[in-house]
Amino acid sequence: MNERLTPLERIRRKSDFSTLYREGGRFRGRLFTLVFLGNRLGHSRLAVVASRKVGPAVVRNRVKRRFRELFRRNKELLREPIDLMVLTRPESGEAPWPELRDAYISSLTAIFRRRIAQ
Repeated sequence: MNERLTPLERIRRKSDFSTLYREGGRFRGRLFTLVFLGNRLGHSRLAVVASRKVGPAVVRNRVKRRFRELFRRNKELLREPIDLMVLTRPESGEAPWPELRDAYISSLTAIFRRRIAQ
């Protein structure tokens, strides 16, 4: 599987953000909130939002890099194409990598378990 994060796999347009935020489902965790919505593009897309509450610019950028890396390396967990927005929390800036990784993977599996049950 290709582990690159191409420009097509990023959510960039304001209309896409608005639609996702308005119509998407939510999964709230201790470190972040995932907002997700199925798409018909044939591939999943990601957006990471880190407010100033997370910390200074260095910390916010590190958190965004970590979530992009998690998305990039765990594409096989996304069974169907979805748009995924990660809303970070201040705790995510201080969380160690293994804890962040485990929380991300468990939340993705919970999302798809919930979608299959519907």
